[in-house]
Amino acid sequence: MDSGFAEIALKIIIILGSAKLLAVLVERLGQSPVVGELLLGMILGPYLLGWIDPKSPILAFLAEIGIIVLAFYLGLIADLERLLQARRPAVRVATLGMLLPLALTVLYAHLLGLSWGAALFLGAALTATSLVKSGHLLWETKMLHTLTGSIILGAALLDDLVALWMLAGFHAWLTARPFSWMEFIFEGALSLIVLCLSLALGVRWAPQLFRIIERLETRGMLIVASLVFCLALAVLAESLGLAVVVGAFAAGLMLEYIPQERKITRQVETLVDLFVPFYFVKAGAVLNPFVLGQWAVIVNLGVLFVIAIVGKLLSGLGAQPGNRLAVGVGMMPRGEVGLIFALFGLVNGILTQELYAVLVMIIVLTTIATPIILRPLLRRAT
Repeated sequence: MDSGFAEIALKIIIILGSAKLLAVLVERLGQSPVVGELLLGMILGPYLLGWIDPKSPILAFLAEIGIIVLAFYLGLIADLERLLQARRPAVRVATLGMLLPLALTVLYAHLLGLSWGAALFLGAALTATSLVKSGHLLWETKMLHTLTGSIILGAALLDDLVALWMLAGFHAWLTARPFSWMEFIFEGALSLIVLCLSLALGVRWAPQLFRIIERLETRGMLIVASLVFCLALAVLAESLGLAVVVGAFAAGLMLEYIPQERKITRQVETLVDLFVPFYFVKAGAVLNPFVLGQWAVIVNLGVLFVIAIVGKLLSGLGAQPGNRLAVGVGMMPRGEVGLIFALFGLVNGILTQELYAVLVMIIVLTTIATPIILRPLLRRAT
């Protein structure tokens, strides 16, 4: 056997096997597998054991596939009809949940000496709520189809949509330094146009296309066609100068209205289990845990963690009395989109190692704290 293949295969075995074992452990503790995958990356990365290189082309490719598949999955599970059911309180909650953390973080980051562009990026990274984590908690507590659940999921979806819009704008910044508001707004608007056009075309043409594909009756045709569709839109988005996640998310939204959507979603979940751990392990591997001992990092972590918590708690004021605290806590967890921001910022030189470590720790801490606080609150909510 070729030694290069053996080395790569061994690393894949270690990453996937260890990630799933840690997932079992952290899920029994009531936590998200993301926490275990980030921890695994830190342990295996260059700063501790040194078993994996986050700059490895193989790991980089698998991580890129992982984030594309994750964005595709988020699009598939983004139930727009649920958003419409509670659209007014959801819009109020989402607006407060974006503006408060964004404004407070930008002001604090600028006081630290960051440029307005970098400060805006840091603030944007803290706006998105984990749609997957919130949805899973609501499902566990049988609150998914209640008014509280609809508001939380609707607001989380809006937060993710706006965060992806902002990410597209920052993607443009990299090709137009120094930071340009015109490029930021134009590229963000273009991403929204792509999402809206994709949704309009998907509702009209995707059901007919996948009806034809299903008639071919070849094993695996549905999932292969879905993945090709997702990758094609990701490539199209990149060719337009947008982040690949915008195209993948749009592909998920387009397939939400086809008859085979549930079947595709179940099959895509397998791809999520296979590829997404590589992204989160890489995100953990590039984190230098030793910077967390620096006094400046501890202070920044404390301040930004308070901003991240308070900003989302106050967003609950947009909901009806009696549900406000549960909704505010339900908006607290950061996750998938926040990590996309963090790694994007580090790789492209927008964030320092210290700020990257702060962001990752905020994501981990909010992910751990939310289920502990939210479960008893949801039992009393409506």
